Amino acid sequence: MNVEDRLLAIDLLHRYGHCYDQGELDAMADCFTEDATFTINGSVGSMPTALEGRPAIRKAMGERRAATANAQRRHLISNVILDEVPGDPDRIQAACYLLVGSTEDGTLHLPSTGRYTDVMVRSGDGWLIAERVLTLDSTIG
Repeated sequence: MNVEDRLLAIDLLHRYGHCYDQGELDAMADCFTEDATFTINGSVGSMPTALEGRPAIRKAMGERRAATANAQRRHLISNVILDEVPGDPDRIQAACYLLVGSTEDGTLHLPSTGRYTDVMVRSGDGWLIAERVLTLDSTIG
């Protein structure tokens, strides 16, 4: 994988977190392919654990953000590992850690940690998430 592809893939991971945290839900949804899947291993309030398609991801994430509107959340993504898919230069396997910080009533909380594992596919503008699995270390209310 060349340096440009690596940087674009890392940017995509960070862009997702920034867009969600800032309430830019259309831009967050644009991080995914139209037919993307998003699977959650664990519990995130009343959010479904299996989402299919960009519109379903956008809707569920919007509902989740509305349910936690009383707190400013920050998705911190780290320890990124990117691997080429053998024989397919247009796919990347990505893994990273997730730390969610939340500020409510001036107090910092750590609602959850977890791990994203993604399959990214090359698009005209770089990379998009085609498959995402979020494995949580704890339940998020």
